[in-house]
Amino acid sequence: MNKRPFNRPPFNRPRIALLWLILLFICACSGSGAFVAPRAVPDDRLPVADPDYRAINIPKDLIEKQFFDQLKEAFNLPRQVRRLSGHRREAANLNAFDEPVNSSWYTRRHSSRRMSIEELVNGPNSGEKGPDTNGAWTITKVKNEGVTPGFNVVTESGVGYVIKFEPPGFSELASGAEVIGTKFFHAAGFNVPENYIVFFRPEILRIGEGLTFTDKRGRERLFNAEDLAELMKGVEARPDGRIRVAASKLIPAKKFLGPFSYKSTRKDDPNDFIRHEHRRELRGLRVMAAWLNHYDTKDNNTLDVLTHQDFVKHYLIDFGSTMGSQGNEPMPPQIGYENAFDPHQVFINSVTLGLYVRPWEKHGEVIYPAIGFFSAENFHPQKYKFIFPNPAFEMMTTRDGFWGAKLVMAFRDADIEAIVAEGRYTDPAAAAYLVEVLKKRRDIIGRYWFWRANPLDRPVLTTGDGGQSRLSTTDLAVESGLAETGQRRYRYRINGGAWNESGQPEAVLPGDLLPNAFEQVEVAFSVKDAIGGEWMEPFSVFLGPDPEGWQLIGVRR
Repeated sequence: MNKRPFNRPPFNRPRIALLWLILLFICACSGSGAFVAPRAVPDDRLPVADPDYRAINIPKDLIEKQFFDQLKEAFNLPRQVRRLSGHRREAANLNAFDEPVNSSWYTRRHSSRRMSIEELVNGPNSGEKGPDTNGAWTITKVKNEGVTPGFNVVTESGVGYVIKFEPPGFSELASGAEVIGTKFFHAAGFNVPENYIVFFRPEILRIGEGLTFTDKRGRERLFNAEDLAELMKGVEARPDGRIRVAASKLIPAKKFLGPFSYKSTRKDDPNDFIRHEHRRELRGLRVMAAWLNHYDTKDNNTLDVLTHQDFVKHYLIDFGSTMGSQGNEPMPPQIGYENAFDPHQVFINSVTLGLYVRPWEKHGEVIYPAIGFFSAENFHPQKYKFIFPNPAFEMMTTRDGFWGAKLVMAFRDADIEAIVAEGRYTDPAAAAYLVEVLKKRRDIIGRYWFWRANPLDRPVLTTGDGGQSRLSTTDLAVESGLAETGQRRYRYRINGGAWNESGQPEAVLPGDLLPNAFEQVEVAFSVKDAIGGEWMEPFSVFLGPDPEGWQLIGVRR
């Protein structure tokens, strides 16, 4: 005899689905009309009580995200309806102009205010040039597992660094990627550590008093001079005896709190009130990470710290596995095409009996050992796969992707060339190759997103001498060099009226449109390619009355 607990009525899946479709239709219809500014996002940099350190179990995290989260997502009916109807839940930390607010996670930089070349190449660096190599480095921690060793050291001036060595046979590979990746992600707006390329002589190393480590037999014991000599045998030195490393300055912190998660919130941080998968900067990071081949975007490559101001700050760390470097070797060619364990690919291989030739199998060999395997061939920004599914990336909407593309497209050719030069590659041809691949992948991203979403952005309201107001926008596709002005057509309408075509992405407000005549004014812009193009979904700019005329109050994309 079947009994329903608590006399609960039977679950009617079709009825629930219909109700969700009706609700989504109502929401879609309510997208036009008056502009309602998003609810203000409170400052998340307020003092908090002492949070606890937390660790991430990588195997458990892999299984959860690769399997259990995917199953839960498949049976989350409301979310599936939103996804299929094109009305996914938008990010929750946006201002009125569809930008994430500055926070403990993110600070608007290059895409909002163009940074100078000097600012770009300095990145997060505080004016230092890395650890002083004229004095002794005292080793305080030893990393002897894996292919390449590493140390934590303290310089004579008392500054701490994590020293990361190059993989044998691939000098410049990991350190170049570490420093270049750091500067790109900093310019994009993320919190990153200070990373430097440094050349030092082994003679300056000193073993810290009472330093212990775990040897090859699994025993924890004191680290001695013989251990140091053995560890340094696998490190590649230059002809002059110096060793090239990436030196990562320890992040200033009152306390290290371990990695953050790309989903949910941190329960012991009252400031962490927005679920991480609903943060615009973490969703849009997907586009930036795909550009730089930052495949290893798991939680363990992040870090939360309690600052000296007593709030939690969130960092991206470890960029030695970006572009063509996997840290301990060149990046394998399948990176970006398959997850670490990819059930979908396993199924295809099984069905085709292994006869299916995967796109990455057609790629050539590594051309430059200092760069590793990094190519623009067959790169697709939306099909790029990470080490395993990332909850924030899985929630990315078109608006999130467009915002991520703005981060990438903000880097002009000269910006890329200047940042790549910070990799200090010996072979100019290797640096030129890396620059070319980054440009090509950047433009692929721009062509995908700026034709998928209306590329008009950055509204500016000006008033002429005669008192006539002009509202202009920027066509990011034209600004990025992906389209020519003569190949574009623009139109605008005011408050839902007739469309007016224009040679530029701007609108002239009629003189009789006086302030206070309306509570708001909506100016909708659209764009299309001149030949065979279709008008894109409107980009709306909203004006409100101001004591001296009109003012910008928000946008709707």
